Amino acid sequence: MADRWVVERTALVVGLGNYTHPTTRHSIGQYVLSPLLTCIQAHDVRVRTHLARTVARLPPEAPRFAVPDPTPVQPFTLHRRAQGWLAHACVLLDSLPPKGSAARRAPGFRADAYPYVHMHLILYIPRLLMNVNGLGVRAALAQLPELGISDTLLVHDELQRAFGRVAFKAGGSASGHNGVRSVQDVLRCHGPAQQEPDIARIRIGIGRPDDGRVSEYVLGATPPEWRAACELAPTTQADAPSQGVSPAPVLHAVWQHVQQWCLARVLAT
Repeated sequence: MADRWVVERTALVVGLGNYTHPTTRHSIGQYVLSPLLTCIQAHDVRVRTHLARTVARLPPEAPRFAVPDPTPVQPFTLHRRAQGWLAHACVLLDSLPPKGSAARRAPGFRADAYPYVHMHLILYIPRLLMNVNGLGVRAALAQLPELGISDTLLVHDELQRAFGRVAFKAGGSASGHNGVRSVQDVLRCHGPAQQEPDIARIRIGIGRPDDGRVSEYVLGATPPEWRAACELAPTTQADAPSQGVSPAPVLHAVWQHVQQWCLARVLAT
């Protein structure tokens, strides 16, 4: 049971990249998706554990709301009609602003205005090359008719940021990224400048090569320390989700942005 109402939502998280080169810099958006499944599962356990303690402290007359049961993670499986690999994980998110935040100090703040969100996250890796990733995203959305562009979040590399810097972008130009451009061209989501919708994305910085040879750089192998920053901490990889996981910095930042995007969409409606 929950102390506040619960809503259900679904979203598609897409990792852009070259499926043939999964550990290159250009495919880092795909590389983070598998460990992200474990983050999602661990977060769900933490929220449900905290929620159980909260409900146990409620007075007998307090209203209670039903929470959907935990759902096992469905690992990545190749779906030919979707032209790629799909995984499914559910997570319970709490949209209540943290203690001490400006939102809590705002006049008229009411905790019961912030629901719990039972989020169905569908993760997708196109089985296509980067330059035509948009065809895969279109195929995946065709298998998920309840979802649209506004329910889709892209995760990809970005040359303009140093490695370790992760940022969210609500839309705008592709900034030279061929995978983003492919998605925009196929789905017609270049943004208001072209009287089209925007598509949100999380950008993982990979920096620029000193010698200016961008093609060789992005298709080069991701350094081992970069891969470690996109995974779970080695000391916790074997732990059960109930014991919690410790995502490395880049993975942690990606998961934080995914949560914020999910909750912003709910609160906006």
